Amino acid sequence: MNKYRMILPVVLFICLLCTNRIIGQNSQGQSDDFSRIAIAPVIPDELLKLPVGTQEMLLGKIRQIIGLNGMSALDDAPLFIMTPQLMVISSDVAPTSPPMFTYNMEIVFNLADRYTGNVYATASQALKGAGSTEQAAYNNAFKTINVRNGKFKVMLEKGKEAIVEYFNAHCDLVISRAKSLADQYNWVGSLGLLNSVPPVCRECFDKCNEIAGQIGRNMPIIVTTEQKVKNKAEPEPEYSEGQTIDLGNKIFLRFKKAVKIGDKIFVYFELINKGPEDYIQKMYRLYETMLINDNGDEKRINMTKIGSRESNNYLDVTILPEVNTELICEFPKVNEIRYLRFFINDNFFKFKNLPITK
Repeated sequence: MNKYRMILPVVLFICLLCTNRIIGQNSQGQSDDFSRIAIAPVIPDELLKLPVGTQEMLLGKIRQIIGLNGMSALDDAPLFIMTPQLMVISSDVAPTSPPMFTYNMEIVFNLADRYTGNVYATASQALKGAGSTEQAAYNNAFKTINVRNGKFKVMLEKGKEAIVEYFNAHCDLVISRAKSLADQYNWVGSLGLLNSVPPVCRECFDKCNEIAGQIGRNMPIIVTTEQKVKNKAEPEPEYSEGQTIDLGNKIFLRFKKAVKIGDKIFVYFELINKGPEDYIQKMYRLYETMLINDNGDEKRINMTKIGSRESNNYLDVTILPEVNTELICEFPKVNEIRYLRFFINDNFFKFKNLPITK
């Protein structure tokens, strides 16, 4: 009996450790889920009268508040916005040389629905700024916004809960809007909306992933009707179908090879300029690049490389006429590439069934 009395405390201690670890893992997973929620920082019309530099400073503060509290600040986030309201309580201009402008203000940040304007959470802060110009006074006031203030954390925590409730209650509306955008050939907006659902909303997340897959499989290689009309008047690409896509502006992207190296796969392309002049090709939102493997699983890109530069967000390159420029995409290892999708020139383009060199 004494033997069991000695063992029991040890067993209970081990169980407690395991429980704490599981809770910690679940909390971390939920935190990662929330990081998928995208909020767009937006300056309302009534504040557009502020100098551009002042607006950018205010937008920067909003981006920091969003990012520091576990969500993603994306300027083109489809559903939710964070917007400021500014109330000037008092103002004064001292008759000095130069004059001194002084403002006492209160700023209120609202987390809201882009479509309906419904506000889900708010937080405010008193501001005071002085300067030799109106812009300097506003800038000095906005500099005092403490983005790490606990009230902003409380606001965003409340906002997270409201956003999760929104997706759980209005999933059919999200899907309906996404399908409507796809019907208008707005593939970027449609997939962006479906991809904005966090995994913590499991049922809605699964439904939206299924719809996104259907839309992705039905996307044409060139998705703008304007580009299709333009291409009819131009010579057909001289490369074999399926290996080259026309990006417009006489720029082509040609597949070269895919090679497995260790636990990664590298897919090599060439950017080709068939026009008479140098062309600057800008490639942003590179993180949208993905492939589908033999099991139908999505594999997001690790890195895009052009020459000595690499990024998973933005690159630009000057393509000379008749001089091919190598572009390399790094992905986790797969056995087959059913299709590979790029986001270029505000559209999605894709290659199908790319061979892998053994």
